[in-house]
Amino acid sequence: MSRPTTRRRKTPVEISPRTLLLAGLGAAVLARKQARRSFDAAAANADQLRERAEAAANEAGRQVARLRGQAEAFAERAQAEFESRFITGKPVRARRAPRAATPRSRRKRA
Repeated sequence: MSRPTTRRRKTPVEISPRTLLLAGLGAAVLARKQARRSFDAAAANADQLRERAEAAANEAGRQVARLRGQAEAFAERAQAEFESRFITGKPVRARRAPRAATPRSRRKRA
């Protein structure tokens, strides 16, 4: 069995102007410290964000350069093909026009 315990009564806290002033000063100090920590963290995150953005921009530049090279090579091949077909005077085969489809009932049956 447990012993019965008596409840302690809390003594009422008197709020004096001095207590109120000290509590306000403590809250201001804690808020300033927290703001300083948040500011330092934001500055560090900004540096990391800038580094990632620079890396992404460099990668995009490399991809654009690679695609530009491919496009230039394609343009050169297309120019060479155009010149070989139309400028050097090689005869070009005429294509036949596609025949129109006729319904089955009009076709001749063999």
